[in-house]
Amino acid sequence: MPQLIATDRRRRTFLQRMGRAIVGLRALTGSLAGVSASFAPALIARAPEKMRPQTGDELVHAYGDLQYEPVSITSVTVDGPPLLALPRDPTSGLVRDGSRLNQVVVLKLSGNEVSSKTARYAAGDVIVYSAVCTHTGCTVEKWNPDQHRLICPCHSSEFEPRDAAKVVSGPAPKPLAMLPVVAKNDRLVVSGKFSRRVGMQPPL
Repeated sequence: MPQLIATDRRRRTFLQRMGRAIVGLRALTGSLAGVSASFAPALIARAPEKMRPQTGDELVHAYGDLQYEPVSITSVTVDGPPLLALPRDPTSGLVRDGSRLNQVVVLKLSGNEVSSKTARYAAGDVIVYSAVCTHTGCTVEKWNPDQHRLICPCHSSEFEPRDAAKVVSGPAPKPLAMLPVVAKNDRLVVSGKFSRRVGMQPPL
């Protein structure tokens, strides 16, 4: 009998220690999860230049003599060619040029021949599209002046800007993403997220 009692005590002691270990492990796991969660915003904040365009960002020239200067709506040529731009935080002045996926093209379209979907993302007669082709990721910067279409210089995909950048020829599998903008004091300001995923897309 004394031996059974001792064995029972050892079993209870073992179970108590295991219980305390499990509780401690759960507390440690929760603590680490909290640490990870608290660090996540900090990690994102370290690279704001890589973040996608944020609501309130203004569009600035990506290249040329006016690089990083705000895009003036009145200076955008009607019916092309496109103007390459990048988003910039107006408060800090930081340009989000840390990712090619942030490059956009600015177009001013004449007439009323735009689809209702295109109009929802436009600021009057100005529409902004991702400048990254959905085929292999080249910069869509060429222009068909006769048909007023965007052209990718790598594989000649053409996109119809009046109809949500629909692919009208070439190997591109998807339309270009639209970036919603509003006009403020002759400048273009981002008012939401891209309409779809930007960059290379899987083939249909």
